Formats: sequence, C-alpha cells, structure tokens
Amino acid sequence: MRKLTGILAALLLGFLPLTLSCGAARRTYPVEGPSLVTTEPEGEYSPNTLIIMYDEAVGKDPLLEAIEAYGAEVKYDYSLIPGMAIRIPDRKDIHDAIAFFRKVRGVTSVERDRIIRLTDPVKPRLEVM
Repeated sequence: MRKLTGILAALLLGFLPLTLSCGAARRTYPVEGPSLVTTEPEGEYSPNTLIIMYDEAVGKDPLLEAIEAYGAEVKYDYSLIPGMAIRIPDRKDIHDAIAFFRKVRGVTSVERDRIIRLTDPVKPRLEVM
C-alpha cells in the first residue's frame, strides 16, 4: 500500500510542473480592427415612440403626469406588463425624451421602439471579450 501511495505521489508531483507551465503559456492576442461589441442593437427605430416600463408598486400615475407635462401621448397601455408605448412630439429630440423619462419616479426602463420586419435577415450578435 505504501508503494502505491509513493507512486501516486511521484506521478502527481511529476505532472504538477507540467500543468502549471501549460497554464502560464496561455497568451492573449489583441483583436485587430473595429470592435465587434455594440452598445445598441442594429436596426431601425420609430422616430418618436418610446417603450416605458414602470414599477407596479409605485404605479403609473407619476408616469402619466410626466407624459402630460412633456406633451407626449400614450399610444398603448399594456395590460399584461407594467408598461406603455408613448409618442413624443415631433419637435422634441428622442434622446432628450429618453433622459427625461428615465428620471420619472417609478420608471424602470425607457427604450426606443424598434422596428423589425419579417423580411429582415437574421444577423448573429458577435461579442469579443
């Protein structure tokens, strides 16, 4: 039994430097060219529609007040999820509207309304870490 234990210990000690050196030899190479990570998905967006989600515990009243104060209108009030699609006035910038509605009490997310066509080709999202 001692002989078997000695052989196993010798094998483990013999392979330990080999496994450590394999890990140390791993190299990373910088990726040349433009970054493949995108901050916004590619696509087409509605020029004046936002999808806004809110916290059910807070309710939608603060959001409705902000919509009226901003001069926007509710296009659709979702019944299955706590959210709304709103239309901002043509004279206002969509990015300014996103910033405004993100500050409203109870709002959990503000996203642009993305247009997806059934004829659009499927493009994989590539990410390089």
